Amino acid sequence: MSPGLSLGAPRLDHAARWVLLAALLTIGFLETWVRIVLEQGAGAGSAVLLAPVLGAALTAVALTLQRRPELPIHDRQSDKIVGTTVLTIALMVQWLVLPRYAGSYVLLHLDVLAAWVFLLGGCVFLFGLRRTGAFWPAWIVLLVPPGAVRLASYAFGGGEWSQVAMAAFVAVVGPVAVSAPGVVRRLRRPDPGGAPGSHGGHSRSPATVVSRREAWRSAPLLIVVALLLGVAPLPQGIADRLAVGPPALDGPGQVIPEGWQQMDTVDYPWAGQLFGPSATLHRQMIRATRVRADWDELLRPRVAAVQSLTVSDTGVLEVFPLETTFDLSEARVSPPRTVDLGREVTARYRTVIDDGNLLTWSLLTFVWSRSGDRVQRVTLITVDNHEFDAEFPETVPGTRSTFARMVNLLLRGSAAVIDTNPQDKDLDMLIELGTDLVEAQWTSE
Repeated sequence: MSPGLSLGAPRLDHAARWVLLAALLTIGFLETWVRIVLEQGAGAGSAVLLAPVLGAALTAVALTLQRRPELPIHDRQSDKIVGTTVLTIALMVQWLVLPRYAGSYVLLHLDVLAAWVFLLGGCVFLFGLRRTGAFWPAWIVLLVPPGAVRLASYAFGGGEWSQVAMAAFVAVVGPVAVSAPGVVRRLRRPDPGGAPGSHGGHSRSPATVVSRREAWRSAPLLIVVALLLGVAPLPQGIADRLAVGPPALDGPGQVIPEGWQQMDTVDYPWAGQLFGPSATLHRQMIRATRVRADWDELLRPRVAAVQSLTVSDTGVLEVFPLETTFDLSEARVSPPRTVDLGREVTARYRTVIDDGNLLTWSLLTFVWSRSGDRVQRVTLITVDNHEFDAEFPETVPGTRSTFARMVNLLLRGSAAVIDTNPQDKDLDMLIELGTDLVEAQWTSE
C-alpha cells in the first residue's frame, strides 16, 4: 500500500465517523431544529442558540493549531463508562428534565443542550475519551446553557443587533482564551524551534484514536439512543393555540363587555425594554355592575383585572411565557385547564397560591392576532378576596423570580411549584367574563 493511501484511509474513516454523528444528531433532534427555524421566523431569535456551535468550532481550530505531542495511551473501558454516562444524561435531559420546564421551553431550549450532550457522548465512543477530552475548552463553549445565551442576548437590549453581538462574543471568547497564553509566551520568549506550533521540531500528530473496529461497534448503540431522543415529545407552542382575533385594535386595552365598568387603568413602561420597542402592557381594573349570588355569597360586586400584552411577533410570547410577568418565586400554580370562549378562541385557566404574599388568585389567558401584524396575550385575573379594595398580584418583569422558580422545581420537585389540588372557585365566572370579552371585541367593530 502506498503512503498516500495509508494516510488517506484513517482520514476517510474519521470523516465517516463525523458523518455518522452529524446524521444521528439531525435525526435524533430533527423536530428541535425545525422548531428553531420556525421560532426564528416568528421573531423569537432562536438562531442565537446556535452561536456556541461557531464558538466551539473556532476554539477547536485554535486548539488544533497549538496541539503538542500526545502519548498513545488509550483505555477503551474508560471510553465505554464515560460515554454511556454522558448518553444517559442526554436521555434524562430530553425525557425527564425538559417536560418539567415545558412552560419555559423556548426560553431554555433544553433539547438543544441534550443535543450537544449526545454529541459529546458520541465523540467519546467514536474517538475515545482522551482525544475528546483534549478539546475540553471547545466543549465548555458548546455546552453553555441555551437559556443563558438567550438571556444574555436580551441583556444586550434584545433585537437582531444584540443577537449578532452575542454570537460574536461567543465565537471569539473561546479562541481568544485558548490562544492568548501561547501568544504571550511567544512574545516574552521567542521559540527557537521554528514556526509557532512546531514545538522544537516535534511532530504535532494527534494521539491514537479508537480503532476502526471498536468505533463502528459502538454505532448501533448510538443509533438506538438517537432514535430514543427523536421520539421524545416536545412541548406545545403558542402558535398551536393562536386564535384569529378581530382586526380592529383601538388602544392597548380591550373593549369592556356589558355588565362591567372600568375603574382604573395602568400602563407598564418597562414592557418595551423586555418585549421589544413596540410592545405595550396595559391593565384595566373592572367591576361588575350587578351582583350575583353564584359569584359571591355576600352579594358583593366582583372585581377583575384585564391585562393585555401586545407585541409584534408571536416568538416574543414564546420566549417570555406568562410566568415571567409575575413574581411566582414562592407560588404554586395549578396545571393549565383548557376552556372554550367561542369565536374559535381557546383559553387556559389556572389558579395560583402565593405563599410569599399570602395571596390566592385565578387567571384565564388566551392569545390572538390583532390588526394583522400584532399579537396579544390577554389575561383575566380574579382574587379570592372579594372586598372592593382587595390586593391584586403585581405585574413585574419577573425574570429573576422565574429563575428562582426553576431552581425550586429542579431541587425540590414539582410539589414546590405546582398546585396538584386546585380549587376552581372562579372558573365559571372567568369563563363567562372571557366569553363576553371576546364577543365584545367583535361586536364593537
